[in-house]
Amino acid sequence: MAPRSSRRPGSRSVSGKRRAKAVTGAETAGAAEADGDEIAERAARLGITAERVLQEYARIAFADLRRVVDWGPDGLVLKTPEALSDADAAAISEITAGAGSRNYRVRLYDKKAALDAIARHLGMFVRSPRPQESGSPIDLAEDAREVLARRLASLAAGSTEE
Repeated sequence: MAPRSSRRPGSRSVSGKRRAKAVTGAETAGAAEADGDEIAERAARLGITAERVLQEYARIAFADLRRVVDWGPDGLVLKTPEALSDADAAAISEITAGAGSRNYRVRLYDKKAALDAIARHLGMFVRSPRPQESGSPIDLAEDAREVLARRLASLAAGSTEE
């Protein structure tokens, strides 16, 4: 009797090679457009807009721990959920209870990452142009053209030397 495979019938091996299908540029553009349309439709169904995403980033970026907890000689005292605004609640990543009944650890989402995302969205970061290094692809392409031109001139002159 042949040994049974642990794979489900009809499943593909992860390490197996897939056959590549030749795709034209028009097919690729059409597929990308269809994918974009599908993503836009899904976002519309879920109510996801650029404004909502930016608003959530702002809630994280401008969160203030003082609006979430009070602290004093007894440690941190969490405010009640009713006392938190929607923005303050959205900025909380994690609340961990400690050993004591009133001993908590509150973690907010990464403010810097949210601020960076907002700044990129608003175009506040200007990318500096990269300096062209010697031997860059542009230089190499120019060198190849020069070599080809010399060889063509040599052939046209009837010489086999380069």
